Amino acid sequence: MDRIRKYQWLAGIAISTVLVLIWLPTLANQLGLEQNLFFAVHGICAQSHNLIMGDVQFPLCARDSGIYLGLMTTLVVIASRGRWRASRLPPLPVSLTLVGLIVLMGIDGLNSTVAELGFQAVYPPRNDMRLLTGLGFGVAMAVGLLLVANHTLLAPDLIDTEQAPIAGWYDLGLVLGAVGMVALAIATDQEILAWPLVLISVIGVTGVMSFAIALPISAIAGLNNRIRRPQQLLLPGSAGFLVALLLLALLARWKIELEVQGLLPPPLVP
Repeated sequence: MDRIRKYQWLAGIAISTVLVLIWLPTLANQLGLEQNLFFAVHGICAQSHNLIMGDVQFPLCARDSGIYLGLMTTLVVIASRGRWRASRLPPLPVSLTLVGLIVLMGIDGLNSTVAELGFQAVYPPRNDMRLLTGLGFGVAMAVGLLLVANHTLLAPDLIDTEQAPIAGWYDLGLVLGAVGMVALAIATDQEILAWPLVLISVIGVTGVMSFAIALPISAIAGLNNRIRRPQQLLLPGSAGFLVALLLLALLARWKIELEVQGLLPPPLVP
């Protein structure tokens, strides 16, 4: 009986996922999400090398889209492995690999900058390289942010001192495999898959901003190393989210004013 219920539950999730995928493009068009999300993150991204999947332009550039898709995907894999409270650094070889992913994005970013300045680049800058190196950076960023969150917020007796978010090559392989599936989904160039990825990337960048703002608020509220229940994070989390939205709006408005004055090139509005 339990097995039947499990299959029914999985079938329900699968059917719901398919229905959402089919329904999202229509809803997005009705709400004008493509342009609205573009301007929502306008002040924090150059938006000069945006991904286009099907007929949908991502609001973030290829590299930033990769960063936040990689971040969110990695956090999902870590959560599925029961590592939310992990506090140890990954083993040295894995840690060096994560550092290498950060370096690779730095190299690709420098190469792109050299080309944009009119100098000879080592290789022609491409959006697929921006995406892939961004995805790798997002993997490393997810591990770093989770460790910071756990060491800063969790009560000491709740921290899992025996586990790392990515404990070895097997875990890293799972993460990279999941991230690879995201890259493959983008490569299919199908609009039906574009909107979930667009929304995940926007949730990722907003979440990181909210987290960065919520940390000092938590410290001021005396919550550092005292979190035992998610409800304790409601106040600093909500405050961080609202301040993040305000910053996004102010930065977008400031950038638009610079564009109107001709101090910045006009945006590539979808």
